[in-house]
Amino acid sequence: MLVTSKKRYLPTTINTLVLIKNDYFFYIHRDVYDKAIMLTDRYTLDELVENIQPQNNLSAINYYYENSPSPINILAPFLGLVDKGLPNDIETLTGAIHVITAAIDVKAYTLIESDLRKTLEFSLYIKEEYEMAWERFFMTSIPYDERNTIANTQQQMIDTQTLAAATIENEDMNPLPDSTIEEEFVPIELDDYGKAAEKDKLRSILQIDENM
Repeated sequence: MLVTSKKRYLPTTINTLVLIKNDYFFYIHRDVYDKAIMLTDRYTLDELVENIQPQNNLSAINYYYENSPSPINILAPFLGLVDKGLPNDIETLTGAIHVITAAIDVKAYTLIESDLRKTLEFSLYIKEEYEMAWERFFMTSIPYDERNTIANTQQQMIDTQTLAAATIENEDMNPLPDSTIEEEFVPIELDDYGKAAEKDKLRSILQIDENM
């Protein structure tokens, strides 16, 4: 992945490095960065041009080498693999490099026989390809100026969720007491007839003989 923009972003994609030159920010995946470092250690610009033997976009190659940060600029000769017509525009050229590095292993490409390398070309439709990839990158990245606001909002959400969880846990540990119904015993006053009836009932239950 290789993206450039004048607006600064905080990437959320892992292994993304940020470089800057001429007011442009360059976002490059660590894998592409490492391969560019290896090419820089192995070749000068002229040596890599001689190795790749680009036939197209020679002006764009020089422009990109001068206007992109190291080690990204060593990838400039690969712009010669694209059909003629690339403009001297840093965003378009970076997009072209993005498509090329996503399609081939640039380090391994330099070791392939020149006759085989000539069979590989990219059309000018690469703009449509990198624009879609760049849009996904910008959508998942955080504008640098908004990083603190977003961080504070996320912290507030975490605090709210933590408080809600603590409240629920506290309610579970301290349930409300069950409602109790107290039954009040109210003695019933019996008249003489009632007392006699209760007495007879008790005798019947206990089987008491009147003659005893």
